[in-house]
Amino acid sequence: MMSDRGNLYIHVYTTVHPGTIFYQAPAETAGVGENLIDFIYQDLSEALPDDSDADCTGRLKALHPYFRHLSEHALKRFVYNSTDPSYEGSDSVQGLLQLQKTYKAWLLQYVQEGFSPGLADTAGTFRLYTQSHFTWLDGQPAVDYYLLGFQDCLYLEFWEMIRAQTLVKICKNCRRLFLPKKSNIDYCSRIVTKDQKTCQDVGYTQTFARSVKSDDLLLAYTRAYKAHYARMTKPRKHAGNLSRADFEQWYQEAKKKLALARSGQLDAAEYKEWLKK
Repeated sequence: MMSDRGNLYIHVYTTVHPGTIFYQAPAETAGVGENLIDFIYQDLSEALPDDSDADCTGRLKALHPYFRHLSEHALKRFVYNSTDPSYEGSDSVQGLLQLQKTYKAWLLQYVQEGFSPGLADTAGTFRLYTQSHFTWLDGQPAVDYYLLGFQDCLYLEFWEMIRAQTLVKICKNCRRLFLPKKSNIDYCSRIVTKDQKTCQDVGYTQTFARSVKSDDLLLAYTRAYKAHYARMTKPRKHAGNLSRADFEQWYQEAKKKLALARSGQLDAAEYKEWLKK
């Protein structure tokens, strides 16, 4: 039976400190939660077999670590099951699409409500080929698992995230879940532009632009700020130029009046009119 494990099961190690997952061997590692979140947003249309590539196991292995450590037999079974629209088991594209929705909902609940032992209970349990046991991996304590498939990989990683109370946030730019390295990071590192810029590169600018468009008072303030700043930095003849001290005084007053207008203590129309002076 020991020799058959590689044909049926996914061998996974999890370390205690820091939270890391090893697939099959220490050669492929990831932080706890990284593969799960990648899976949630994976475009699974790439996993569908087509007429020109009936046996797409190679593409599957390149798609995600969960595929790379399945046996050829399991991969071919996955491809076969995915050609049947009525089949909804987790070893098919149809089943994985449902798992994406399920785990996304659970992680959003985790972000909103924080640590909750009951949340892990809703996912059920992962199945083990043999009883898991503690071991040592590269000089650090680890737990050794043999898992039966995708659903068990997902659940194990989800449980490890909850156990370690892993920090998960929603990117303020693309609105997708991510794992920040620090609690004050609000933007993920996904590439979102044609010139390979990430949410961290463009997030603040785009978020501010969206907030300006939806905020009448902020839009008026931003326009006035730019106009007054130009009067200070680009003096022109026959124009009301500003000194740096005058600009600073206007800036401080404009911010205070903006707060008053937003709270209703200053008439919005009156504030906009004042900004034009």
